[in-house]
Amino acid sequence: MFFSRNTLFRRGLAACVVALLITVILSLALDVRSQLDQLDSAASENVQWTLGQAETEVMSLQIAILRAQNRPGDADALQDVRLNFDIVYSRIDTLQRAKVLADLRGLPTVPPMLVQALDYREDWVPLVDGPDDRLAEALPAFYAETEAIRGALRRFALDGVAFFASAGDLRSAEISRILSSIGAVTVALVGVLLILMLALLRLARQRELEARSNRETRERMETIIATSLDAVVAVGSDDRIVEWNGAAERVFGYTNGEAIGADMADLIVPQQFEQMHRRAMRRFIRTGEARIVGRGIIQLEARRKDGTIFPVDLSLAEAQSPDGAIFVAFIRDISDRVRGEQALKTARDRAIAGEKQKAELLAVMSHEMRTPLNGILGTLDLFHADGLEAENRRYLRIIRQSGELLLAHVNDVLDISRLDADKMSLNTTRFDLVALLEQVVESQTELARAQGNHLVLSPPSPELHHVYSDPDRLRQILLNLVSNAIKFTRDGQVTIEADCSEGLSQVELRVIDSGVGISATDLERIFDDFVTIDSSYSRRHAGTGLGLGISQRLATALGGELGAESEPGDGSVFWLRLPMKPPDDAITLPPVPRKSTQTAPMLPPLDVLLVEDNAINREVAGQMLRRDGHVVVIAQDGASGVALAATQKFDVVLMDISMPGMDGITAARTIRSGGGPNAKTSIVATTAHALPDEVTSFFDAGMNSVLTKPLTTATLRHALAEALSLGAESLSFTGNENSPAAGKSAILEAGVSMPVAPNSSPPFIDNEHFDELSEDLPKARLQQVLEDFATEIDAFLTDLPEVLATDSPPLPSLSEEAHRLAGSAGVFGAMPLAEQLRQCQVDAQHEDIPALRKLSHEMAATWTGTKGTFKQMGFGL
Repeated sequence: MFFSRNTLFRRGLAACVVALLITVILSLALDVRSQLDQLDSAASENVQWTLGQAETEVMSLQIAILRAQNRPGDADALQDVRLNFDIVYSRIDTLQRAKVLADLRGLPTVPPMLVQALDYREDWVPLVDGPDDRLAEALPAFYAETEAIRGALRRFALDGVAFFASAGDLRSAEISRILSSIGAVTVALVGVLLILMLALLRLARQRELEARSNRETRERMETIIATSLDAVVAVGSDDRIVEWNGAAERVFGYTNGEAIGADMADLIVPQQFEQMHRRAMRRFIRTGEARIVGRGIIQLEARRKDGTIFPVDLSLAEAQSPDGAIFVAFIRDISDRVRGEQALKTARDRAIAGEKQKAELLAVMSHEMRTPLNGILGTLDLFHADGLEAENRRYLRIIRQSGELLLAHVNDVLDISRLDADKMSLNTTRFDLVALLEQVVESQTELARAQGNHLVLSPPSPELHHVYSDPDRLRQILLNLVSNAIKFTRDGQVTIEADCSEGLSQVELRVIDSGVGISATDLERIFDDFVTIDSSYSRRHAGTGLGLGISQRLATALGGELGAESEPGDGSVFWLRLPMKPPDDAITLPPVPRKSTQTAPMLPPLDVLLVEDNAINREVAGQMLRRDGHVVVIAQDGASGVALAATQKFDVVLMDISMPGMDGITAARTIRSGGGPNAKTSIVATTAHALPDEVTSFFDAGMNSVLTKPLTTATLRHALAEALSLGAESLSFTGNENSPAAGKSAILEAGVSMPVAPNSSPPFIDNEHFDELSEDLPKARLQQVLEDFATEIDAFLTDLPEVLATDSPPLPSLSEEAHRLAGSAGVFGAMPLAEQLRQCQVDAQHEDIPALRKLSHEMAATWTGTKGTFKQMGFGL
């Protein structure tokens, strides 16, 4: 890490100062200890001298007494005795009164000796101060008592020396302890000082780093502002510009020199906003009220140097400087974005208009497609098939199956469109779920038996007799799941379970099969639209791949969820979880049972008014009605129907919706409001398309029910029977749509039933389809067309890898060829190969080269298996 010389110098100097302080403190401590030792020694010696001097002075007194005895009559000698006695007297007084000896006098042995000395002194004072002759006469006794006092003072001195020596040792130890404490405290203080110094050094380092970081940040910010794509303009409280970056020069056209110091309002604010801007600035400075400052990004207009007004995004913030408040504005030119948004809005409006046109086209096309289907399927009902030859019956069966298959595809596509457009209304009501499940089982039992399967309903909870949801949509989901389970199961079992262990707030319905199962990869996409799974059975059944997608959308619309669990070879479990708890205010309505298209009710002869503009539909519907014994009066348009209804009473009126001139809605409204003989007669709407919003208008016009084309004998019988039972006072809705009003019955469906192929072990050929082809073509001719097809597919699969290896493969022609060969494969019943060829067509349209390369290997393997199957069937390829 980099440190400057000044920093290193400061740190070294601080270390030297700390070391010097420690040295000084240690030296002072040692010197203090020495001085104390000396003081202690001097005091001790002074006390000892005082104690020892007392005995010496007593001895001097004894010597003076002896000298006086040896020189009788010598006055000087006696005076010397008196002088020495005075000294002893003073010394005894010192021993008694000296403060330094106070502790010594507290010893138990000392007071008796002091008392003896004091008595000695008091006893001899009179003689010493008396006449010389008396003193001289008492000198012998004086000497003897002085000797005794000298012994006492010697003992006193010895006790004092011992006492003060002991006290000195204690005092030295205490002083040492105090000095040690002072040293420890000093070291701790130095340590604290060191820590503080380190903290200060660290703080200084942080300050230095922060200063460097701030400097770098400032330089970086200056660079960012200078190179920013947004204009950055800083304005003082006087509205003068103090900062103007390069982007501002580009956006507004003013140079930095022109902008700095200029009034911002005069420079870039449009004239119509100038006064408002100045008032806002004055208000903010005066009151601090901010309407733009700190409020995020707002969109305004600005003015360039050339006077052009353009839209900008503005973000304004306040900062402080030594000169007062500064307002920093980030301004972005959004002219391109505004133009893009306008273009997007225009495109959106066009898209919405296109979606509306598509919906309208879908409705019209459904009518146009179902009208001919009505003619085809209705006419087929008029044939007396029992009197036809077997070959003609087979032709009729093929026509019916194809028409019903086409109708099912059209219905699936329409359901997807309505669900995606949120136009699928729900008819939620109380109903018996157990009865609905039993109906599903009853309607699918024959289909399951044809596959060798056993369809079972696990006993449901009695609580499920009273649930709340849309029974028709729930039935549609269950029929889809059950039919799929039957389709992909051979000689097994399909079980329906209903679980309400968590109450009716979440009911779980399960369809469990023991079929082929689904791989984990395919399980993730089975609910996608137009997806069919490539398994051993799936290719034997045609379909749009929309059933599960529709079911999942319906489950979501009902507030639930639909999912699946499966393992290849171990069957599948499809589960549906729905909230089915009735609300407190739900009205209990009797559920309308689903009418079977296989057993239509026979009615007594009726007078029927058929209003239909299409000649084929008139012919077919008229023949169906007449064959059942009804009297039919036909009107070719709405006006004719109204006129006939005014002249004759009818039991039922079948009213087409889409007619030129007066449409069916207007005609029905006219009949209801005219007060004629049919004002209360049941009117059944017949239409090829019945969206929910249209159905509402049907009921508003006074119609009782809706019958969806194409018509069949069974659905027509059901419609007439329901119309007679409802009467004009009760409205219902029959067909494959829901009534928008609660309690309306379901639309009568056209009775579409898919043919079930017989069991076949080879997975590559649909035997039933191929058998029908064999009936149409002699074997020699069939052999020839098979050979032609084999030559084409061999060439296609041989050339495909080489074509895909080129830099620019001809994908459009590849798509067309795959489409053509897929049709040929379907003719021969080679369904797996046909499906792969259709996928090849889609991948070529999407230009998905990796998918095509992978698919080429799969198609080659499938074609090998297909050829082997043909050879097993006796055809040489």
